[in-house]
Amino acid sequence: MLYPRWIETSKRFAKQPALFDGATGEVWTFGDLAARASKAPRADGPVVARSGSTEFFVNILRAWRDGQAVILVEREAAEPVLHSTPPEGTLLVKHTPGASGIPRGIFFDGPRISADADRLVSAMGLTPTIPNLGVISLSHSYGFSNIVLPLLLHGVPIHLLPVPFPRALLEAFQQHDSLVLPAVPSMWRAWHRAGILKDAPIHLALTAGAPLALELEHAVFEQTNLKIRNFYGASECGGISYDATDEPRDSADDAGRPLDGVSVSVSTDGRLLVTSDSVALGYDERRSSDSDQSGGYLTHDLGHLDERGHVRLHGTIGGAINVAGRKISPAKVEAALMATGLLASARVKGIPSQDPERFEEISASVSLSGNATLEKLKQAATAHLANWELPRHWEVV
Repeated sequence: MLYPRWIETSKRFAKQPALFDGATGEVWTFGDLAARASKAPRADGPVVARSGSTEFFVNILRAWRDGQAVILVEREAAEPVLHSTPPEGTLLVKHTPGASGIPRGIFFDGPRISADADRLVSAMGLTPTIPNLGVISLSHSYGFSNIVLPLLLHGVPIHLLPVPFPRALLEAFQQHDSLVLPAVPSMWRAWHRAGILKDAPIHLALTAGAPLALELEHAVFEQTNLKIRNFYGASECGGISYDATDEPRDSADDAGRPLDGVSVSVSTDGRLLVTSDSVALGYDERRSSDSDQSGGYLTHDLGHLDERGHVRLHGTIGGAINVAGRKISPAKVEAALMATGLLASARVKGIPSQDPERFEEISASVSLSGNATLEKLKQAATAHLANWELPRHWEVV
């Protein structure tokens, strides 16, 4: 289902640019990408696709061509480990801590993947004539649904940027008349402070992953007339709701209206229950908090629907630490710190950030062993954790 759709897309836009590589300056047409995918080695089992290069797209298509699941991970991430065999028909595995904070595989088949993509393309008016600017991780659910799938199933090009620095964005702005820019609040804050948003060729500004401060939303709008639109989704079910209004919100808990085909209700414990045709098939490890409702995902977010039908978010009961839109597993960080061999114990948690766009920061309480020092621990931890997974706050007990 997915690969035939890709073939149709690649033929329709064969001579049109598909990928603008901001790191190398290389441009791949849809025909180029189709040719490279067709020549890729046969996949006899699940394929790991690491974001950060154009080969990421080739590996996705290679897996779908051969009827295999693709497992999405970041370039520097450890090799993913699944605890059960994906169900028959699985074509996508999101390996993520999600809201729970404990990594696991989430399984999707072709109809669920395409339903999420089609819903977002329709709601946001994405079009082959306006590229997506790829500055967020494409292996995370947000980037995959909003950037990768529109490319492969709808012919929406991507301009890839290796870093979200203001200078890199300015160079991308100079190459296009119009762009769609999906980002996270910390990026919008940095770009606003750098003064690069005024008169930028941004057709649609999106934010997700963490709450967007009203102060920032209003400040950007007042200075540039650019409305940053909130998008709310989850790895386990894809897109949930979207703020399609043209004026800044009057409340930071407003996550917009549920997308067409998505039903949102409130469970007895106050959590939001999402029902749609893009909810995951299942997981490699089932948990007691998972909903038993077919086609339903019981989120870790507390909220309600207001009188206008908008989703209102009050907080979360999840275990993940949300650092600038990235969900980080406390258990993973604890295990990595212990793996240095310098600790007797470690306890990791999220604490509120002074920067509202970062939302949370990682705090570690550790007990050093032997002649270990905190400086040695910090240095050793860099071999086990990515920069964004390293604790910012330390306490030695």
